[in-house]
Amino acid sequence: NLLKKTGNGIVYIIKKILANKFLFGIIVLLISAGGYSLRYFIQPAYQTDGIFVSSVLPAKYCGMLLKNLNKLKGEENKPLLARQLKISEDASDDIRSISMLPIRDTFYLDKRDTALSLFRIKLILKKMDNLDTIQWGLMNYLENNAYAIKRKEARRKSLESLKATLITKLESLDSLKKIVNSSIIPRSEGQGIILGEPVNPIVVYQAEVAYYREQLNIDQALATIDNIEVVQPFLKLNRQNYPRFNRIFIYFFLASGLIAGFIVLVAGRNPD
Repeated sequence: NLLKKTGNGIVYIIKKILANKFLFGIIVLLISAGGYSLRYFIQPAYQTDGIFVSSVLPAKYCGMLLKNLNKLKGEENKPLLARQLKISEDASDDIRSISMLPIRDTFYLDKRDTALSLFRIKLILKKMDNLDTIQWGLMNYLENNAYAIKRKEARRKSLESLKATLITKLESLDSLKKIVNSSIIPRSEGQGIILGEPVNPIVVYQAEVAYYREQLNIDQALATIDNIEVVQPFLKLNRQNYPRFNRIFIYFFLASGLIAGFIVLVAGRNPD
């Protein structure tokens, strides 16, 4: 019974649309034409994405900074936006929108550093001439805010203090190695005899290798102490790609069919 009622309802809808096909077609044509004509009223632009990683600031904090920055777009705030990014007003005038999208799949980041946060910045620009300048301005804006500078300096001091401790331990191991070496009497066969067995020399050399490895990791962390790093820069496009007018036209066409069908069912004449 349910299938029969559903089938009868579909047949009735089709008959009513056919009975009011002129009204249905006019509505679809007008709404679809409105969607198509948007390309003559909306100024096309360039949409480009870049992927960045922060070693100090959480992705949500970066998103909050960029959201506040996006509020400054527009002709009246152009000088203020230029000062925030430390770029020219001509370059800041190219910016139509700034937004951030967090990236959940961070499997290719270094899992040993849990402070790393990956995010994507989406730009909508009037033209691409000042793209490199705008990218530099965004990185400088995120890198040199007061909170990031304070966190980065604290991290630098912590790493340098840990490195100094490792250097002291390595110097102590050098002295211990001399004692161990002087305690070994060479033999004509075998590896030698250790007098009094003061320290196992293998343990000393293993500790030295571990300290050197940890020192290399610290040197690498100090070399990449900057808060914001580029994983993928903004791509410089040759053609305008925003908004996607063909997709908008399809959405308007589908919506026009639903709207026309509803109007025909409510206000159209019944089929004979």
